[in-house]
Amino acid sequence: MLPCCHHILSSNSRSDLPSPFPWKYPENRPPLRDEESPSHLPLLKKYELPFIIDIHTHFFPEYVMKRIWKWFDGVNWEIAYRESETQRLESLAKNQVRFFTTLNYAHKERMAEGLNRWVFENHSNTRGAILFGTFFPEEGCLEYVKRAVEDYGFRGFKLHCEVGRLDLTRSELSDTFSYLEKKKIPLVIHSGDAPLPGPYTNIRYFRSFIQRYPELKVVVAHMGASEVWEYVELMSIYPELRLDTTMVFVDFLATGEQTDPYLAILEKFPDRVHFGSDFPSIPYALSHPISNLLNSSLSDEVKRKVFLKNSANLFGLEIES
Repeated sequence: MLPCCHHILSSNSRSDLPSPFPWKYPENRPPLRDEESPSHLPLLKKYELPFIIDIHTHFFPEYVMKRIWKWFDGVNWEIAYRESETQRLESLAKNQVRFFTTLNYAHKERMAEGLNRWVFENHSNTRGAILFGTFFPEEGCLEYVKRAVEDYGFRGFKLHCEVGRLDLTRSELSDTFSYLEKKKIPLVIHSGDAPLPGPYTNIRYFRSFIQRYPELKVVVAHMGASEVWEYVELMSIYPELRLDTTMVFVDFLATGEQTDPYLAILEKFPDRVHFGSDFPSIPYALSHPISNLLNSSLSDEVKRKVFLKNSANLFGLEIES
């Protein structure tokens, strides 16, 4: 299991290399860790948000997570939440993230089913966890996806086109996508070109894919990165296509530099954009992306939808008054 840009991970990774990902304000970076009382908590009260739903949080077996962090160390990408899984769950609670996804992904055959089993065995009883699995184009894919949905009770699946060098139009996946489309099970897909592109991250692959499964519930991670406007065009055609805000409206410019114009997209599609963080492997405290969006020019109702209502509707979660 390897992270984004896995093809440059090696035993020769060096922590003294300059990061290829710049900061918006290099001399005034946001805090790396949570304050005693995270700065966004008063904003949640202001906008009548009893809690947050984060659609983009990662959960891997511990040895896998450490391998991922090793790659980030090699490009000076600090990890804000380099702590045990128990502590990470406490950090989410401290930030009023009450519901969160268990995203992971496979990069080779005979890996996805084991990851799904790990999620089920370790997080079926984790309070607030929205169980997500993954899959890969291989023999038996449909069978273990069905097991994850029908036996494990998974609520969605994550795919990563860059890490898995994954062409979404591969014939081995057609029955699985058709099954998920029929069952109305959401997919979070990293199909964009951030932080670095892969062989199948161009919009043309995604366009061909969504044309084949027009009713599939798809959340595009990172708003599609540099091709956000191309994804927005598709949103006008496919009513189940959605975006998440993961690492977009932040001062760390791994997904693009001029993102303020993207706020208009949230206003245009207020019911189809979801808050995501990429927790725990982010180089700033969780308050940073939350506060940035809550302090933005978005209307109050759009803020409530992005942070809470849209994901609650997608997963059928009840919002306490």
